[in-house]
Amino acid sequence: MSTQMRITATEHGVVRLFAIETAQAFDHDALCAALGVENLDPKHVDMITLKDLDELGLEGYLALGMGIEPSEIEAMRPQIKALKGDVVLIRSAAFGAQAVTLNPKAPLRWIATFGEVPLDTTSTPMKTASAQGTVSGVTPSDRPSNTKVLFWILAAFALIVAITISMFIRITP
Repeated sequence: MSTQMRITATEHGVVRLFAIETAQAFDHDALCAALGVENLDPKHVDMITLKDLDELGLEGYLALGMGIEPSEIEAMRPQIKALKGDVVLIRSAAFGAQAVTLNPKAPLRWIATFGEVPLDTTSTPMKTASAQGTVSGVTPSDRPSNTKVLFWILAAFALIVAITISMFIRITP
């Protein structure tokens, strides 16, 4: 495969899907070698045997597990349905915010590149009276000083020591 992929240091929210076309064992080191990179963060790389996904399937895993927009998955449905065996999903974060160039070669075959749906962090302003910035009510009273508490703890400790000593005095003839 002669596809070259340039990953920028600022790339974020991109997932690449590759088919693994080998009957032999394929591990993290073999993946790095097949992509032509020195290392990948394994927390952001998913190697999946498709039959292990059961009813969820790869489409469900992409949508629910990876946050891929369903319309993107729908556009790639024939290619996704045709996959057998093992696949690998690589998130942008796997490259550690470093610019790299991928040179995928056998047994990897690039299938698709997807964009993760960003989290919606917008909110509507609250319109209640308490959200307007005025706080009313009684100011909380000052907390009692720790000096009184410390005094009572020391007094209790002294009483325990005095009782213990008096018990030993009575026992000893």
